[in-house]
Amino acid sequence: MRWHGPGSYPVEIIDRRHLLFGGRSVGLLRTAIVIGGGMAGLFAANVLADHCEQVTVLERDEAWSPLSRPTDHTANTNRLPQAAGRSGVPQSRHVHVLLLRGVQVLRKRFPGLEEALLARGAPPLNWLKETAALAGGSWLPRFDSNLLGFSVSRALLEDQVRERLRGRGNVQFRTGHRVVGLSSSRTRASVNGRRESKSGANEVRVTGAVCTVEDETVTLQADLVVDASGRSSRLPSWLEELGYAVPQESTVNGDVGYATRWYRIPENWQADWKMVLLATRFPDIKGGAVVQPVEGDRWVVTLVGYAGDHPPTDEAGFEDFARRLIGPQVWEAISAAEPITGIGGYRRTENRWRHYEKLKRWPQGVIALGDSVCAFNPVYAQGMTVSALSAELLDDYLRNYFRRSGNSRKEGLQNGPPALPGLAFQKKLAKMLQTPWQLATSDDFRWAGRKAGDASIADRFMHRYIEHMLDRIHRPEVCLTFFNVAHLVSPPASLFRPRIALPILRDMVKNRFLQPGAKATKGQEPEATSL
Repeated sequence: MRWHGPGSYPVEIIDRRHLLFGGRSVGLLRTAIVIGGGMAGLFAANVLADHCEQVTVLERDEAWSPLSRPTDHTANTNRLPQAAGRSGVPQSRHVHVLLLRGVQVLRKRFPGLEEALLARGAPPLNWLKETAALAGGSWLPRFDSNLLGFSVSRALLEDQVRERLRGRGNVQFRTGHRVVGLSSSRTRASVNGRRESKSGANEVRVTGAVCTVEDETVTLQADLVVDASGRSSRLPSWLEELGYAVPQESTVNGDVGYATRWYRIPENWQADWKMVLLATRFPDIKGGAVVQPVEGDRWVVTLVGYAGDHPPTDEAGFEDFARRLIGPQVWEAISAAEPITGIGGYRRTENRWRHYEKLKRWPQGVIALGDSVCAFNPVYAQGMTVSALSAELLDDYLRNYFRRSGNSRKEGLQNGPPALPGLAFQKKLAKMLQTPWQLATSDDFRWAGRKAGDASIADRFMHRYIEHMLDRIHRPEVCLTFFNVAHLVSPPASLFRPRIALPILRDMVKNRFLQPGAKATKGQEPEATSL
């Protein structure tokens, strides 16, 4: 695939503020490289295409996996193949949910994509009306709500987004490119020999990515490199090679494991739900599950276990785990359905935040987003939506930067790429990440216990507050408010509206901030029906 130069794609795809001035594109980067072809990389590439003449997405896998399709019937279910996936996204065969805030971004950035997904069989979903959900040990009320979306497999969603990016003309994909380092305009020695700037000014310019392609090493040049390579990101070591500090990390690990199997939905299946969500609750409900309907009349069934009580990946153990869950829906569904894949497990589920925003120095020409910065426990389904929001933040960041630069940018491209202050972006990103991090780690922190360190007073308060709120989640107003926050549609401040907050705060004071129903004893025994 060749590089596309300026003018080889429609000018209409560029924002109206990016006008042609004197025959040159003012406010545009020439080239950008995105490391990683997952959803974070795709969202970032779509935004960068509005600001760059050429965007190249580098993916280490040799080729995109074919879409997962129903297999022929196999009598020996222990020999069924695994669901389609690719090594670069090992969790891709498991349940993936795009939260409602992510759906909103998708509708904005990819007009017509939702309709295309629905036409390919992705079921529409009214979250609170059509989901049998257990949260905080209580069944959620069922009613019409503003939480309207769809349910789709990760494979189909990625495929359709890639198809639209290819149609933009200035986005290209290169598979089989494993990035092993960053090229830069200065040596390590020159960086170490300079005085560190108190303002955090950049000292090294990243000029591209060093890749291995088959048996060769190639360097691809770019004005901006975006690391969207996920949990396995090597950016900390690359920064260290350039003479920069390694970021601090926050890790909260509830020792979560899950196992997934795909099923064909039985013909004439009748139930009062489309989706099932069974959430855990510290300390007595260790097991949970999701039954997700996807295109092709299939269910993706994922079983979840906390504190080391992981669902087995053999058929007998998987089914026994499902049978012992609170609520009969999961077992009723899989016992009536035909399995079409084997059972696959996943254990890399810790919440991990690399605090790039706390570094004092940062090189020019590189930023990071998605799981490369902050990876969440996949059980909370925040990853794709947070990646979409990170790309929105990147768009605002670039627009504001070029707006402030003004017409002085007309000479800028003649003198080389702009010196984008990447550390400023990482700081803005960190502010956005606070809410999903709080939501994801609130319960996991308690499962992790001392391994997660001491919680701050604010964290302990929020843990208890959310516990009390979940104790009231059977009330429609509380339920709707909580789910709008959980779907990142509403800010956390909405949890503290007086009608909701005052009764909770009274109970917290009355119980001296103890967990609802908790006693001042060393612990509780799990209920017989919980895992």
